[in-house]
Amino acid sequence: MTMSAPNGPHAHWAEQLAEEIQQRWSDSSPDTPIICASGISPSGPIHMGNLREVFTTHLVVDVLKRWGLPAVHLHSWDDYDRLRKLPAGVPAQFERYVGMPLASVPDPAGARPSYAEHFIDEFTSGLDQLGIEITPVRQSERYPPGTYNAAIRRAMDVRELIFDTLAQQQTAGRESGSIDERRRAYYPFKPYCESCGYDATEVLGYADGSVRYHCHHCGYEGEMSLADGARISGKLVWKVDWPMRWKHEGVIFEPAGEDHHAPTGSFTVGRTLVREVFDGEAPLSTVYSFVTLSGVPGKMSGSVGTGVTPKAALEVLEPVIIRWPYVQRQPSQSFGIDLSPRGIQRLYDHWDQFAASAAEPDARPEQTVTYRLSTQTGAGELRRTARPVAFRLLASVADLTNANREQMARIVATHLDEPVPPPEVLLEELEPRLSCAIHYATEIVPADQRTVVRTSFDEQAWSELDEQSRAGIELLAREMAEEWSLDGLTKLVYGVPKVLLGLPPDAQPTPELKRAQREFFKAIYRLLCGAETGPRLPTLMLSIGPEQTARLLGSRVGASRDQRLGVGSQPD
Repeated sequence: MTMSAPNGPHAHWAEQLAEEIQQRWSDSSPDTPIICASGISPSGPIHMGNLREVFTTHLVVDVLKRWGLPAVHLHSWDDYDRLRKLPAGVPAQFERYVGMPLASVPDPAGARPSYAEHFIDEFTSGLDQLGIEITPVRQSERYPPGTYNAAIRRAMDVRELIFDTLAQQQTAGRESGSIDERRRAYYPFKPYCESCGYDATEVLGYADGSVRYHCHHCGYEGEMSLADGARISGKLVWKVDWPMRWKHEGVIFEPAGEDHHAPTGSFTVGRTLVREVFDGEAPLSTVYSFVTLSGVPGKMSGSVGTGVTPKAALEVLEPVIIRWPYVQRQPSQSFGIDLSPRGIQRLYDHWDQFAASAAEPDARPEQTVTYRLSTQTGAGELRRTARPVAFRLLASVADLTNANREQMARIVATHLDEPVPPPEVLLEELEPRLSCAIHYATEIVPADQRTVVRTSFDEQAWSELDEQSRAGIELLAREMAEEWSLDGLTKLVYGVPKVLLGLPPDAQPTPELKRAQREFFKAIYRLLCGAETGPRLPTLMLSIGPEQTARLLGSRVGASRDQRLGVGSQPD
């Protein structure tokens, strides 16, 4: 029995698309699987912009599966496309492979069987963590064995019809020669030379199911049979290849970018060709907009090195946080991903606020469904942090402790309400956010922005402080031993400036008090880490330990207390 959700005012965009797809499937072919497709050419790093197409299909398929329908996410790896140009980071000597199929080019890293597999593996390594399940199809395993030979012969037989369809979408005056000359010379099949492997070929003629061609790269002239079962070397041109595969696979839904849905785009042309050439029907579709990377103009591009791969993003972001913007926005809405140090912190802050709001009893329906689709699929819950301690805190503590997990657990525990679990349990509850914070602090934050705690008291820094700052430091050093907890230190560092101004402990913030607090904080940072800013002072002090903090502030008060209690310094 199948069921569907009502297409009401609070239906998510994926549910609305799934409703249309279910109706088309019920009306046409209810005895077959619901094939929903996506496709990528692995010509370079496959980035978060490419993920938009895959994720759009994934979410629709996931909704259909939740409804008990036999949906399949068929993902086509277009690894039989030619290598058009070298992306950033690929050695210049690979220029000699331009014009060959991606599946025939060696892996630049020498670790995979081919160039295509290098980028396919990099991309798919993150899909499991994101809850995305695909049924992959490699075009390099479809074209050469002759899987599409009958469809290719059909396209060659009606090549003039295809030419006229394409010509109607072309801008007048951009092509040389008369339209009759171009029609006679047009062939929708492009061979790869059977001698040298390049696509620098020209079809000379087609008759009786065979293609004659000349290679301008090596001079070879050959004839290739397109008979059923014959191995071939070549493929249909893109605008014919795509509708051919719609028919062959029985695709009922496939999203496409704005460029493909343009009046002269591939989807527009394919809608005609699939009907007139292959006796098929164009799938339902939705337009998805581009994903941009903050600080980089325009859409993401793996070929120019402006993209961020899902694998890279997962090193600093929990899977649910990566899913969230794709779930939250309509496919037609563009959005940016900011993986700068500040941007990552803001993402976590916004997610934590959203998650808390979505968990409230009075949460809006759209919040509830967005949270559900971000954190789980029909296959189950995605891994997410059981104890969502603020990312800023974890990153600061990772920075201060040089990613020592035991020290991190000790410091984080001071920020938690009772009861606090044992360190090994706490560390597990903090994953995967903990590992993301460690990678962020040690690999993302520039070295000159990391916190370096002084090893000894700095006389020069002390001499440069004004009299009021010194008085505040001395008061802090005297009192901190009795306030050595997160709450106590927080109260103390904000309270000392109040005492210096003759204000009561519960005095409300004023412009004058805020200025005094800022100057006091700067003085502490200068003595502790030689900077004017840094992690929150209570966290910084807790990570350093009472004895070392007292020493760096120029006091033996903290050390004397530790000696009385028999407590040694804590490791840096």
